[in-house]
Amino acid sequence: MFFKKFDFIDFPASSKTKHIRLVDAISEGLDEAMKKNNSLVIMGQDIAEYGGVFKITEGFVEKYGKDRVRNTPICESSIIEIAMGLSICDTKSIVELQFGDFISSGFNPVVNYLAKSYYRWGQNADVVLRMPCGAGVGAGPFHSQTNEAWFTKTPGLKVVYPAFPADAKGLLISSIEDPNPVLFFEHKALYRSVRQDVPEGYYNLPIGKACYLTKGNDLTIITYGAPVHKALETIKNRDAYSFDLIDLRSLCPLDKDSIINSVKKTGKAIILQEDSMFGGLASEISSIIMENCFEYLDAPVIRVASLDTPIPFEKSLEDQYLPYDRFEVELDKLLNY
Repeated sequence: MFFKKFDFIDFPASSKTKHIRLVDAISEGLDEAMKKNNSLVIMGQDIAEYGGVFKITEGFVEKYGKDRVRNTPICESSIIEIAMGLSICDTKSIVELQFGDFISSGFNPVVNYLAKSYYRWGQNADVVLRMPCGAGVGAGPFHSQTNEAWFTKTPGLKVVYPAFPADAKGLLISSIEDPNPVLFFEHKALYRSVRQDVPEGYYNLPIGKACYLTKGNDLTIITYGAPVHKALETIKNRDAYSFDLIDLRSLCPLDKDSIINSVKKTGKAIILQEDSMFGGLASEISSIIMENCFEYLDAPVIRVASLDTPIPFEKSLEDQYLPYDRFEVELDKLLNY
């Protein structure tokens, strides 16, 4: 086994809620975990007094002190390796990558240390890597990537990618409870644009379970992260049809059963991702569908993704890079197939 055994214990959500943004839900999730685990450490660049570039840990150093909320040098490989050292000493840590793109500077310790240490010598990596990611904010090629495919193919890593505030809080708490390494992707364009009623207090959600946002019979849409919201907008204008819209939420482990069962029912599938096309998660999901649902399909499985280029700064070019206009075209073609 390459994961330490972990028995999920359900902490149900409170019926009392607050209408908050995704960024607030993540901050609350961190706060609840810090209160519950008195040894939990958060590390990252400028996360202490400044509160991080997105202000998610603002006020934390006053509440929990500098021993638990630690500013770090600009050296991602060292931060991640220190997190592993803390795990060896039975201390859980959360690392905020200022932008998910910067994890390339710490790639080796993620894929060859965190991912493989339990398989190799029985030492789990009790680490959560928070990954602010994604385009749509005009930040260009070094601050806009959504690079989950680098890690979904690496055995020993868990990858979580919520699209809604309530999911983000519950799944972040679950990621912190899990004694294995988790990469937790947070789309920057959703931080302050998406609001939802979020349960107060401590609650968790199981990692590896997708969510049906809508149910229907005509076509299955499979997506995650910011494209979930684009898909919801798109199907509102197509009320002559009914859709299974699946928000994956967790990419590794992947809820294959939900995907397979839905496609067997609808006979058509389209997969939408913000990541560029070649080698992305949509390709793997397409293969899963072809291998398990071929005799149920009424049309080809369609993948829609961003262009295989770096992400431009300029808005009109960034809009062309992103997959959303192409998604509408391909969706209509598939419906009419």
